[in-house]
Amino acid sequence: MFEIKKKSEPMPYYHKPPMRFRDFEIHYNRDYSLNHIVRNKHSYYEFYFLISGDVTYYIEDREFDLKPGAIILIAPEQYHQATINTRTGQAYERYVLWLDPEYLKRLSTDKSDLLLPFQKTYITSAHIQLTRDMQILINNLLEMILTSSVSKEYGADLLTNSYIIELLVHIARMKLFQQDTYLDQRLNDNPENSPIITNTLNYINSHIYEDIRIQDITDYLYISRSYLSRVFNEEMGLSVHQFIAKKKLFLARQDLLGGTPVKEIYQKYSFGNYSSFYRAFRTEFGQSPRAVRKNV
Repeated sequence: MFEIKKKSEPMPYYHKPPMRFRDFEIHYNRDYSLNHIVRNKHSYYEFYFLISGDVTYYIEDREFDLKPGAIILIAPEQYHQATINTRTGQAYERYVLWLDPEYLKRLSTDKSDLLLPFQKTYITSAHIQLTRDMQILINNLLEMILTSSVSKEYGADLLTNSYIIELLVHIARMKLFQQDTYLDQRLNDNPENSPIITNTLNYINSHIYEDIRIQDITDYLYISRSYLSRVFNEEMGLSVHQFIAKKKLFLARQDLLGGTPVKEIYQKYSFGNYSSFYRAFRTEFGQSPRAVRKNV
C-alpha cells in the first residue's frame, strides 16, 4: 500500500442513492467491516480508485483481483460489484467518482474526448494498475476534486472542472500510449485511411529503438511526406514526429519506473544525448528523469 496524506476524513460506507441532477459526485470511504454490496448499474460513468484493501471487482462477467493503486472504469448500464475480504484486517479505502455523460461531453473538445477512458470498446482495459508515482498523482487529484467540490470560494467550480479534466487526460494518455486501444478506435472510425495509419504504427513499433525519420516511413509506404502528414494528423490528432516522441517518452518512463538506469534509457531510445532526452521528458511529464527514478 502506498502512503498518502489526507486533508479530508473518510466516511464509512453507507448505501448511496443514485446521482440525480448533478454533473458529478465524489465519495471517499474507509471501512473495516461491510455488509454485502449488491450488484448494481446506473446511467453515469464511475471512476473507482482503490487505496487499500483486499478486493475482487466484477464488471458484467469479468473478474478483477485488485491491489492498492488500482483503477476501475465503469460505463453506464454496466453491472458491477465489489467483494471485500475483511478477514485480512486491512481497511477498505477508496474513492468513487460519478460522472454524468453530458457533463463529460461539455468538458470535451473536438480533439480530446473525455469519454475515451470509459468507452465500451475498451472493456479489456477497464482495470488499470497504476505505478507508484501515478498512484500519488491520481490520489492528489481526487483529493483536490473532493475539497474543491464542497468549497464556497470564488472559482472553486472552475478548479473542480480543471481537476476532473486533468484526471481523465492522464488516464486517456496512459491508454493511448501503453495499450493502443485508442488507436484501434480511431482506425475503426476511419476505415478509409486505416491501412496507412496501421502500417505507419507497425513501422514505428518495429523501429521504436531507432532514430526514426519521416522519410524512412514514407519510403517504406511509397507515399509522399505531405500526404502521410495530412492523413496522420487528421486521424491521430498529432503529427507523426509528435507521436514518435511521445511513444518513446512513455516507454522510457516505464523503463525508469522499472529500475533501468537513466543513461541506458536515453541511449536505448536513440535520443542522441541526455540533454535532448531531459528537455523532452521534462516538457512531457513536468519532472526530470532522475526525479522519477528516485521515486521507484
